[in-house]
Amino acid sequence: MISEAAYTKVCTTLPSCDGEDLRRMPQVIKKWQVFPGRNKFYCDGRLMMARQTGVFYVTVVLIVGTCTLFFVFDCPYLAREISPVIPAVAGFLFLFVMSALFRTSFSDPGVIPRATTDEAADIEKQIEVPNGSSSPTFRPPPRTKEVIVGGQTVKLKYCFTCKIFRPPRASHCSLCDNCVERFDHHCPWVGNCVGKRNYRYFYIFIISLAFLCVFVFSCVITHLVFVARAEDSFLEAIKKSPASIVEGVVCFFSVWSILGLAGFHTYLTTSNQTTNEDIKGSFSSKRGQDVYNPYSKGSLLSNCASVLCSPAPPSMIDRRGVVIPESVPVVRDSYGTVKSFHAPRVPVPAGPPPLDLKVSHVAYSGPGHTGRSTLPRVATNGTTHPREGSYQNIGSHGDVTCIDHSSTLPFTTARGVNIPVAVVPPQSRYSARLGTTTKGPLPDSIDHEFGVDAGSQMSLLKQSSV
Repeated sequence: MISEAAYTKVCTTLPSCDGEDLRRMPQVIKKWQVFPGRNKFYCDGRLMMARQTGVFYVTVVLIVGTCTLFFVFDCPYLAREISPVIPAVAGFLFLFVMSALFRTSFSDPGVIPRATTDEAADIEKQIEVPNGSSSPTFRPPPRTKEVIVGGQTVKLKYCFTCKIFRPPRASHCSLCDNCVERFDHHCPWVGNCVGKRNYRYFYIFIISLAFLCVFVFSCVITHLVFVARAEDSFLEAIKKSPASIVEGVVCFFSVWSILGLAGFHTYLTTSNQTTNEDIKGSFSSKRGQDVYNPYSKGSLLSNCASVLCSPAPPSMIDRRGVVIPESVPVVRDSYGTVKSFHAPRVPVPAGPPPLDLKVSHVAYSGPGHTGRSTLPRVATNGTTHPREGSYQNIGSHGDVTCIDHSSTLPFTTARGVNIPVAVVPPQSRYSARLGTTTKGPLPDSIDHEFGVDAGSQMSLLKQSSV
């Protein structure tokens, strides 16, 4: 028996397949494809941003276009006449700015998952008033809660869209339609919300962009001055380097707003506030002498370290998980993570002659069990007990431990074809003789993984209808 094994992997092989036996299976839907917020996803859900990306592309074009003109028309002259360090510094700043921009734009800002149907029902029960709606003293249930944070009373507001009480400092973005943890603001220039998980990258982006603008503008003016001195005319300098004028105009009108934005967010960082809190005046002295910022650490450096250097929390949304219908049996590990599920099969029409299927080996690991072996070496001997119904045994030998004795586990092939594996209760003993084969229009390889739980028994069974 391998009851102590913590992880089991069963592999089966077929000699060959001509490809015509494969039939279209139900498409696997990822959670990012049905995400309720208004977001765009890239790279199979690894990257996300807002749907309104027009201004973001303007940002990229302005930065890349201006720096390209600078590298082509100004850097060669400055490197030759002044120092070759100038192009190197400009290149470093440019790469740093673009990396910070992309990290801000394509990161999860701290989206809070919406409540499930059961969670929303529980919250509704919590906020219902004791008296019924028919009572003459009936009042709408309160949609706020009060919690104490740092000795200050903070109200938690109920979000009617996400069906949750938002955590402190969280807010619902009307553009992305998501509740965001420690919501700062929605920035169209980066094409994303700015929240707890990407604020540090946003701050680094605007600070480094301010340095880049000042550096490029200074170098452009220096270039024009040197050329004007050599030609004894500023107009001649413009004629020789018209691109420098374009760069100078873009940097001149951009640097003031960028410097102002960098200064404002430096103030917010040192006081441990968000743009949303500052605009609303949440901790303004006008609200009273007893109102103060409960999130402040007491010093500028401590606040900066808390905002910029604290570990980034993990994303709370499962973007790359698989959407599983409620009627489909699933297998979960001890943490509740879905390990496998069985999607309904599409009827398979008559095709070429079926091929043989045979279990070849079992790979496993766990306390006292590590390695890869054939079934006879890891399973005890047993007699063949065919399962009642439309199932028959296939190429296993002995008892194999599995996770759940009430579900159906699928073997999923590389091409999406599932072979159901029935799970039997612990008190039942089902096994099959090694080498027993069955017929079926199956692909050339099958490889599926599932967790195991000590104490349950499983038999590798295959539907006769396949």
